[in-house]
Amino acid sequence: MLKNQLQRWAIGRFLLEVEDSNEVHILNRRDADKRLDMLHRLSVLRAALFGLISGMFVVFVALWLHEWEGSDGWNAYSFFFAIAIAGFLSTSFELIFIYGDSLKTAARMAKVLGIPDDELQKLDLEESIPHWLIHAALGAPGFQGTMFGIDPLAHIGKLGMVIRKLLKKFRIVVSATLFKSIIRRMWVQLIGRTALRAFVELVSLPIFVLINVLGMNTMMRDMRSRLVGHELTPSLLEHTFPEGLEHLSPALHQAIYDGIQEQITSARFIHPNQIRILKLIGNPRPKGQPISADEQRRASRFLLAMFALSGRLSYRCRRIIRRLEANLGEKEVSLVESEIEAAIYDLEPFNRPWT
Repeated sequence: MLKNQLQRWAIGRFLLEVEDSNEVHILNRRDADKRLDMLHRLSVLRAALFGLISGMFVVFVALWLHEWEGSDGWNAYSFFFAIAIAGFLSTSFELIFIYGDSLKTAARMAKVLGIPDDELQKLDLEESIPHWLIHAALGAPGFQGTMFGIDPLAHIGKLGMVIRKLLKKFRIVVSATLFKSIIRRMWVQLIGRTALRAFVELVSLPIFVLINVLGMNTMMRDMRSRLVGHELTPSLLEHTFPEGLEHLSPALHQAIYDGIQEQITSARFIHPNQIRILKLIGNPRPKGQPISADEQRRASRFLLAMFALSGRLSYRCRRIIRRLEANLGEKEVSLVESEIEAAIYDLEPFNRPWT
């Protein structure tokens, strides 16, 4: 299939970027964090530049077409159609450059973090770092197929499945182009003067530059979470359960597994950091004694940390977080969330005992 071929091509490009990158593994965590922050900021600036160039192209087309408006065969609808075509082309090239640049930046980040080459070259779905980085670049939150016996869409219902299939028919390029065109057209109609159309195009530039900045910033944060998760997920397990997973009671082990499963079915996707955790904890063991209050608190703390590691949250996930807050208290929730944030985006180690 074309989709699989494109995915293999993108993975190949990512691995080639890793091989050709001049970045080196920075052992000092503070220096590594500074370098990652710099790569992040540069990618956001480039995305803003791509948006500016794309918008300027549409402005140029609008100025050129304005000279022809009113001629035979040209009316407001012809103008709108021509601008839509120009927007489609410019947005297509804009997204290609942004996606390519984000993968190149992710490859450089992987070198800075010192992720081993053999880990980067794994292509199995459960372990493929490039696969999940490509998902992040395309704005896809995670895997929606059954994995480890967990179906993310188990609670979606038939109507929900139909709606999701319909929504997948729309592509990013088309939606972005129409969104830009509709906004510009609305502004023109409100102003009510054809002569100001090109000016409206120019005024709208900062909005779409800002959209690119916000979108790239979110994308790079998600990529960084997925890259750091390679090292952070086993560290999180060790910090939360220093006695080792093999010494956990069956009730606590089951609570962890059930909590991760609930997160996945609520978010409707499996995040790569959740995949790593599920591989590490294994299948739940037969229950013995019921879970104690202390064990439930430890499980809640770990599950809250996993929420912070697992990307965008839906309103359904926030209901679970409120339940965890009731068990842990607002102060503990704030501490755990800030610690995970620092671990991902500042490369800070876990120092406070979670007991």
